[in-house]
Amino acid sequence: MSNKKSLRFAGCRLQVKEFTIARLLFVVFLFSYCLLSTAYCFSQSTSNSPYSRYGLGDLHSGNYANNVAMGGISNALQNDTTAPFNINSANPASYASSRLTIFDFGLMSNMTQLETDSKKYLNNRTGLSYMGFVFPVAKWWGTSIGLRPYSSVGYKIYDQATLDSIGTVNYSYEGHGGINQIFWGNGFKIKKLYFGVNVSYLFGDLVYSGRDSFPVSSNHMNTKVIQTSKVNDLYYTFGMQYRQPLQKGWSVTLGATGSMKTNVNAEETIFAANYKNQNGIEVDRDTILYEQGKAEIISIPMTIGGGIVLKKSEKLLLGFDYSRQNWSTFTSLDGSSLLKNSQKIAVGIQFVPNKNAGKGESYLKKIFYRAGFRYTDTYLNLRNTAIKDYTITFGAGFPLRKIKAGETYSQSIINIGVELGQLGTTDNQLLKERYMKVVLGFTLNDRWFIKRKYD
Repeated sequence: MSNKKSLRFAGCRLQVKEFTIARLLFVVFLFSYCLLSTAYCFSQSTSNSPYSRYGLGDLHSGNYANNVAMGGISNALQNDTTAPFNINSANPASYASSRLTIFDFGLMSNMTQLETDSKKYLNNRTGLSYMGFVFPVAKWWGTSIGLRPYSSVGYKIYDQATLDSIGTVNYSYEGHGGINQIFWGNGFKIKKLYFGVNVSYLFGDLVYSGRDSFPVSSNHMNTKVIQTSKVNDLYYTFGMQYRQPLQKGWSVTLGATGSMKTNVNAEETIFAANYKNQNGIEVDRDTILYEQGKAEIISIPMTIGGGIVLKKSEKLLLGFDYSRQNWSTFTSLDGSSLLKNSQKIAVGIQFVPNKNAGKGESYLKKIFYRAGFRYTDTYLNLRNTAIKDYTITFGAGFPLRKIKAGETYSQSIINIGVELGQLGTTDNQLLKERYMKVVLGFTLNDRWFIKRKYD
């Protein structure tokens, strides 16, 4: 009799396990479908910078709202031992520190003021910034799926000149699009050592166009050139972390990230034609050049980065990051000779007065207060002038109500990160950009795939 019960209960456990795996696969499939469905939103560039005309455009760190508020530190950033938990996709080793299922998506608004020696322009763009999903597979293994931008291009430049025997000539240059990445990452833990890898599928179009146009009364034909590079290939990034407890509630975490030099496949299409403006509509007259589907290799250079985080229990966090990328080896696309090696330094701080404050205590004690600074020596060197970026960051995390989830508590959080920065200079007839980026992230914590127990 007892054997039959044992078999029956064993069968129940088997059914529950099979159901859990089936639900896991269904969620992964559903989330992957959502990523592909929202990929179009990421094709709408949030960049407002004429500097995105060079290289691969504005490079995105992949940081979420909580990282953004702390200067963008990520190399040594891990989750606390209690909720709320956040996603750190910049270092896949951190996935192994996730104890609950985490879903995070963010929106970004980018307001930019472009300044020359004599003029100022103001632009604003808003769009979806990232989407990520992390869940613990085991105590020593965490996995993640997500969608985020790798780079973006967005600019419009107009100029005008008066030439002898021709008259007024209008020049316009425009770029849009970007490279996005759908990634699958895994992080593993062996005692105090964490390591992980992100496998990303890079995709997207980089579109650059230029036009020389004449007044309607002119007999000269207008000319346009449109170049499109379509990227489709895999890209790998790696990460490691080591966490060591110290005395009096302090701990230190060391982190490192990197990627090898990668040749990414792309297809280039070039279209050049003469055209006329008729009632504001471009009517092509003669095709000068048309090359479609030309095979191209984009060489993304090696990247290395390291960081350190000091923590006082779950109350105070201090972090430092450094990274470097060898863009002087970059090949493909126009302007490769203008690129140089880039480096970035970031510092950040987070403070929460009392993370586990009770119901009778002030909500202000539960808020995560964050601030930071970042300095970037970009990969651009224009007119013998290095283009540099200085950024001050700040923000906060607003935790929501705690919910009992199995043996622990889940707690979602709303994160806000703000960047105030200056890119470039007006020296040597260049542009200075003053920008404000606001990232709003919604981070949902819950316990999924609970293994049932029977007495």
